[in-house]
Amino acid sequence: MNLKRMAWGAGIAAAIVCAVSGTALARNPHCSGGILYVTQGMRDKDKGDAESYMRQMNKAVLELEQCVTEDPTEYESFGYLGWAYAELDSAAKAGKAFDTAIKGLTEKGDKKKVDWASGNRNSYWARAFNAGIQAIRDAQNAYPDFTKKPEDEAEITLKNEAEKHYKQALASLTAATQLKPSDPQTIRNLGSCYAFMGDFHRAEAVFDDGLKAVPGDTTLMHARASVQINLARSLVDDKKYDEAIAFFSDLIKAEPSNSDHFVSLADAYFRRAQTKEKDARAADFKLAGDNYARGAELKPGDADLAFNAALAYQNADLWDKAEAQWRVAAKTRPDDPEVLGALGSVLAEEKKYDDAIRTLQHAVTVTPKNKSLHRQFGNVYTKAGNNGKATEELMVYLALEKGQPAANAGAAAKVAREGSAAAKALATDGTPDQVNNWSADQEGQYETWFYWTKRLAYTFKAGSLVTRSDWSTADTSVPSGGKK
Repeated sequence: MNLKRMAWGAGIAAAIVCAVSGTALARNPHCSGGILYVTQGMRDKDKGDAESYMRQMNKAVLELEQCVTEDPTEYESFGYLGWAYAELDSAAKAGKAFDTAIKGLTEKGDKKKVDWASGNRNSYWARAFNAGIQAIRDAQNAYPDFTKKPEDEAEITLKNEAEKHYKQALASLTAATQLKPSDPQTIRNLGSCYAFMGDFHRAEAVFDDGLKAVPGDTTLMHARASVQINLARSLVDDKKYDEAIAFFSDLIKAEPSNSDHFVSLADAYFRRAQTKEKDARAADFKLAGDNYARGAELKPGDADLAFNAALAYQNADLWDKAEAQWRVAAKTRPDDPEVLGALGSVLAEEKKYDDAIRTLQHAVTVTPKNKSLHRQFGNVYTKAGNNGKATEELMVYLALEKGQPAANAGAAAKVAREGSAAAKALATDGTPDQVNNWSADQEGQYETWFYWTKRLAYTFKAGSLVTRSDWSTADTSVPSGGKK
C-alpha cells in the first residue's frame, strides 16, 4: 500500500498576511498596553531590531494574559494574545487564544474583527503547514521507503537525513494542528507523517484524536483504516500471526468485497504455515490458498494472486486446487516460464503426463536456454515412461549445466572431422547458434550444438552423435513397455 496517498490532500495552503485591526481603545490598561506592545514589536521586527522585538512580544504576553484574566470578554485582546504567542512559537497557546477570540467575536457579530483574527491564525497555520509538507517531501526525496533497512553506509546517511526532515515535519505539523485543532487536512498529514516513518501506533492515535475533534470526517476515517491495515501487516512482520489473522478476519466481515483484506489474511496464514509442521502446516497453507483465491476472484486479471493461491495449495499437497489456480495465472501470463513450470510440476503429481508434457514443451519453447525447465521436462518424460525423450532433455540440461559456450560457435563447428556425424549436421542444419563443451565425469568430453530457433540440439562425442534432442513438439506417445 502506498502510504503517500494518505497525505497532503488539497496541497500546500497559501500563506495569509497578518492584518492589523488598529489599536483598540480597551478600558483595561493591561489590554491596551498589551496591544501596543504587539504592534510596536511587529514594527521592530520589520526594522530588523530583533532584541527590541523579542522584548516587546514578551511584554505583550504578560500584559495580555493579565488583561484576559481580569476581563475574559475582551475577545479582541485574545486575538492579539494569540498573535503574540504565535510570534514566540507557542503554537498551542496561540491556537487556544485565537479560538477564544474568533468564537467570542462571532457571538458579538463583529465580522470585521472575526476576519482579522481568523486571517492572523490562518497565516501562522499556513506557515507551519507548508513547512511540514515541504519537510515530508524532502524526507521522501532523501530516502523514499523509510521503513526499509539501509544496505550500505550511503543509505544509512540518506536515511539519517530523511529522519531529520521527518522530525522537522512532525514539529511543524504538530504546531499547525495546535493552531487549528479541528482541521482534517492538518491532522491527516500529521498522522501520515508518523505512518511514513513506520510508527503506525502513533499514527492511529493521531487519527483517533482527530476523529474526536472532527467526528465522521471521511478523509480521517479512510486514513485511520489504512494505518490500521499497515499496523496489522506489521503484526505479521513481528510474527504475531494470530493477532493479524483476527484483525483481517474482522475486516473481511465488515468489507467482504475488498480483495486486499483477503490477500492480507492469506499472507498471514502463509507466514504462519511456515512455522508449523505436518497437518497444521498443510491446514494453514490451505487457508492461505483459499484467501488468495478469493482475492483473485475479486480482482480478476491479477495473475500474482492466482500465482500465490496456487503456490499455497501446492504446499498443502492439494494438487487439483493448485492446478486450477495455475491455469488462472496462465490465462493472464501464458508465456511465463515460472507459471508453466509450476503447472507442469502439478500436472505430473496428478499423473496427467500428457498435459504436463504439452505444458513443459511450451515452456522450453518460450525459454529454451532455461536449464531447469529442460531437466523438469526430462523428469516428466521419465515418469511418463518415455525414456528416449527423457534422455534427450536431460542431455540438454547437462550441456547447459556443465558446459561453457564457445566464443565463436561457427568456428567451433567447422573443425568437425570430415564425414563425421557432426560434419553431416553442419551440412544439413547449418551453423549452430551455440556450442557448449562439457565433460561427464569419467565418460569423457562432449560437445553440444544448439539450434535455438529450430528447437533442436545435437550432442557429439569425438564427432560421433550421442543424442539428437528435439523439443519442437510434445511427444505424448507411449513407447513399447512404457506407461501412462
